[in-house]
Amino acid sequence: MIFTNIMNEIDNRPNYKEIYGFVKDSFESTEHFYHGPFDETYYTLRVYETCKEIIKKVNQKVSIPIVLVAAILHDIGKIKIDSQKLFNTTGRTENSFEEWKKHAKLGVPITKETLTKMGHSEQFIEKVCFLIVNHDSRGDKIKNKSIELQILQDADLIADCGFAGFIRPFLYGSKFNRQIIHTIKYMQNEMNRVGQKDVLNLDISKKIAGRKIELEKKLIQEISKDIKSDLI
Repeated sequence: MIFTNIMNEIDNRPNYKEIYGFVKDSFESTEHFYHGPFDETYYTLRVYETCKEIIKKVNQKVSIPIVLVAAILHDIGKIKIDSQKLFNTTGRTENSFEEWKKHAKLGVPITKETLTKMGHSEQFIEKVCFLIVNHDSRGDKIKNKSIELQILQDADLIADCGFAGFIRPFLYGSKFNRQIIHTIKYMQNEMNRVGQKDVLNLDISKKIAGRKIELEKKLIQEISKDIKSDLI
């Protein structure tokens, strides 16, 4: 998709706080996406801030309002997925991935309605929706990705690193009645997906992610000392 400069004044100066307020209220109205490991109000905030961090360091021209609005709204489709197909009393269901991957497309009509009410142009909304519907299309699924899509995809992954990558397993365990010891052992053996090869698009994203993953590893190493016992 080619990004042009056909935007009105509202497009150039989006009300990010108002958009985030809508997203926050929407997630808080759901059963699973406003607290604990699925607190999308926190995760949305981290994706938005991570996009800003990448934009500052990337050496390319970026349509900043489009990226940042898409960052805030990228997961809004989760309010429409069937949580009963995602979770049971012990965690995610066996076929949860099939339901989970619907959220990108489900977010498009919500985004269109929301941004139209706020006065954004059709062109601006189309570009934001393009990012949202494709933010989970990783690897080579899309050829010649725009810099905007690369930034959003990378921020979506990096936002789950560092402190976030450390605390979310504990929240997940608490939600599904798992012992802290179980969670620590899980973290000792499970690599953050961002540490896998070629999941990020941009070199600057890899540097940011690398720093956060090192922090996460150090945190895990420290808390692992708490369960070094002859009782285990």
